[in-house]
Amino acid sequence: MVTTVELDVRSTDIDGDGIVNNAVYFVYFEQVRLVHLMRLGIIQRPRRPGERNFTLAATEASFLAPLTFPDTVIASAWTARVGNTSFVLGYELVRKSDGVPVARGSSVQVWLDAGGRPTPLPPLIRQALAASLRPEGSPPAE
Repeated sequence: MVTTVELDVRSTDIDGDGIVNNAVYFVYFEQVRLVHLMRLGIIQRPRRPGERNFTLAATEASFLAPLTFPDTVIASAWTARVGNTSFVLGYELVRKSDGVPVARGSSVQVWLDAGGRPTPLPPLIRQALAASLRPEGSPPAE
């Protein structure tokens, strides 16, 4: 399952060279990550009382083409791997006007216990993530 959202590039996303700052791509990844995990029922807003959660352990990006204001970007996220205490999400950002991929990336999330230590994914979380795995090699857009 791939989750896709459209995001408008804001004027505040632009750096001194007139293109989207590289750090902003991670904000776009975060926005589609939250929608993806909400769609799977893994997170809810507002949080449920006593909800345990995850932390971001690693993230990476490859920047393929520039974005400028007022571009619109199509952000996609999918579950790439499910481990014992962690899961990996994949991302792709595509410029809407011409379909050009502008960035690809991934992030590793680690599930935490109440004390903030890594702990096995709860069975329902593991089940939701496993059911949403994108077949390797399939295109990210749904």
